Amino acid sequence: MAGPAKLRLELFVANIATARRFYVSVLGFEAGPEGYGGYTPVSRGGIHLAFNSNDQLPDDNPVKVASGDRPGRGVEIVIEVGDIEALYAHVQASGWPISSELASHPWGLSDFRIIDPDGYYLRISTPG
Repeated sequence: MAGPAKLRLELFVANIATARRFYVSVLGFEAGPEGYGGYTPVSRGGIHLAFNSNDQLPDDNPVKVASGDRPGRGVEIVIEVGDIEALYAHVQASGWPISSELASHPWGLSDFRIIDPDGYYLRISTPG
């Protein structure tokens, strides 16, 4: 199993434009070119996400979010940033609700938590 591995997450969302706007304006990601069906990649450093429409999935797809369900249940997406204080201040200034305020922990990391427009739970953290 030679060669480096990469992780890319594809988030199925209610509205691709809303998800793109949040990740770009609130979290500082850069958007890539829109693809087939509105598929939109975003990145920040080594983090690569992409948005696709939940409505395009067939009803029997295991990742399709059913009406009333919360996307990403049981998953915490951790985004590590070098200057957490600056990003925290930026998120505060954006007016986006913060679920858990910036805190330093005894194990040496600092983090805060937010929920994206589709309900994905994000922990913004210092590198471990």
